[in-house]
Amino acid sequence: MLPNQNRLRRRDDFAKVYANGDRYRGKYLNLKILLDVNAESTKIGIVVSKKVSKLAVSRNRFKRQLRAIFRQLLSQLKGGLQIVVTVIASQSKPSYQQLCDDLKNLLAKAKVLHGN
Repeated sequence: MLPNQNRLRRRDDFAKVYANGDRYRGKYLNLKILLDVNAESTKIGIVVSKKVSKLAVSRNRFKRQLRAIFRQLLSQLKGGLQIVVTVIASQSKPSYQQLCDDLKNLLAKAKVLHGN
């Protein structure tokens, strides 16, 4: 699990990121990022719709994998960000490594990783 201070939970927060955030599109993931200058910690929300899979087991697996990737990258992310990650429905089910590579590429493209 992500720490409590790093979770995006409220519907209003998701709506604000969707409305005002910058969009980045990868092969398996969509990324919306909003810089919140008042916030001290980065908040992350993960969305997996039923279009990706009708089975809750599959959707929850995507969420677990993305949370694990973000836990590793949390120290490298800049502070004050609000990030919403959406899994794209595709024919093939991406592996953990493919999700990890896609997410790292999107974060690098957005220039929110330290060193970019």
